[in-house]
Amino acid sequence: MSDEADLYRRAYERERVARISAEQVVEKTTRELYLKNQKLEESLKQLKDQQRVLVQNEKLAMLGTLAAGIAHEINNPMAFVHANLESLADYLEPYQKLVEMQAKALELPLEQQREAQQEIQKFIKSSDLEFFQEELPELMSDTRDGLERVREIVANLRTFARTHTQERRSVDLVAGIQSTLKLLSSQFRNDVIVNQILQPLPLVNCNISELNQVFLNLLVNAGHAVEGRKGATVSIATRSDNERVYIEISDNGCGMSAAVKEQIFVPFFTTKPVGKGTGMGMSIAYGIVVDHGGEIEVESTEGEGSRFTISLPIEGSKPPIA
Repeated sequence: MSDEADLYRRAYERERVARISAEQVVEKTTRELYLKNQKLEESLKQLKDQQRVLVQNEKLAMLGTLAAGIAHEINNPMAFVHANLESLADYLEPYQKLVEMQAKALELPLEQQREAQQEIQKFIKSSDLEFFQEELPELMSDTRDGLERVREIVANLRTFARTHTQERRSVDLVAGIQSTLKLLSSQFRNDVIVNQILQPLPLVNCNISELNQVFLNLLVNAGHAVEGRKGATVSIATRSDNERVYIEISDNGCGMSAAVKEQIFVPFFTTKPVGKGTGMGMSIAYGIVVDHGGEIEVESTEGEGSRFTISLPIEGSKPPIA
């Protein structure tokens, strides 16, 4: 029995040692997996933070483009408003003096008023007040037109950036497209023809601010594509069927090769020189359209131009990702 007991004891000891060794291996492996998981979570967090920064940079880049256009559009009407106000200021002093002379003349005896009126007439001619009297209605009309133009630009900007929340509601996409085109009017110089074939669309359940960003991005890219080309043309058209709406943005610019077209929606891919683009604009546009339950298709021929077709469901687009 002692031999059997000894064998049993040694077997038990071997099993205990093996179990302890296995537990140590499991513990070590678990610890390593935990640390690796922690590192992966940290890396994922850093990637998400970097993605947010890149998306924000792309938005800021587009905002810069938009701000430059708005500044140009506001500068034109404000320039002649400022010039008209300067003209009014130049004539303010002689007008004030004329009023003072008239008031003093009315206080004089009747026999002296004729002489005072003659002096007033001389002053009116020497100060060009007769000319200004004729010019004043036109100055006021131009000033009102300029201020009305500024008011219209601000109204278009408010329509463009209706909301920065995730709220979605039924809106008229044509109004959003028109406001975007007006804000970008300075981007399309006199040598660029902008064709608008905007058929009325049914209301679409969407975040209009996000979709306006898509329209802005595609239109800016189209403007860049036609730079320096004869007969440069950018077109935007809308149509719909019973279930979806379609927005087509096309140009007769430089177009894309098959290799570029395959990469167009890949994050960080860009054909622009270093420092001119983040490569996130088209990726963000694609994400917005897909998030609205839509699709975006590209047709392009190198040297001939490109066409982007956005299709969106009229209702029932999926809710935004939290």
